[in-house]
Amino acid sequence: MISTKNRKACVEWAKAHKDWNKKEWEDGIWSDESKYMLFGTDGIQWIRRPQATRFDPKYQIPTMKHGGGNVMVWGCVSRLGMDPLRRIQGITDKFQYEDILENTMRPYARNSLGRYFIFQQDNDPKHRSKHIQN
Repeated sequence: MISTKNRKACVEWAKAHKDWNKKEWEDGIWSDESKYMLFGTDGIQWIRRPQATRFDPKYQIPTMKHGGGNVMVWGCVSRLGMDPLRRIQGITDKFQYEDILENTMRPYARNSLGRYFIFQQDNDPKHRSKHIQN
C-alpha cells in the first residue's frame, strides 16, 4: 500500500545506495515512529465466518467506546540491536523530535556505534525541517 510517489522515492534511494560497502551498511541506524492501539483497531476489521453465524459470540469482536486509547513510540535499530523505545506524548513536532534525537538517538548511537554513524529516517516533514537540519 505504498503510493506511487513513495515507491519512486524508495527505488531512487535504493539505486543511490546500491554501491554501499559492508561498513556503510553496518554503520546505519534506522528509525521511525509507531502507533499501538491499546484496545482494538483504528481501522476496518474484517471477520470471516460461516453463513448464519452473525450473532454467534465466537465470531464477534468486542469494542470500546471512544477507541480505548493508543501509545505512540519512537525507536531505532542498528546492526547491534534496538534502542529502548521512547514514548511520544501528544503530537510529535520538530521540537519534540529534536529532543528525541539529542537525548535518545545520539547517546545510543555514540555508545553502540561510536562517533561515526549514518542516521536513516523517513521523509516526514518534521524530520527534514530547517530546525532539525540545523
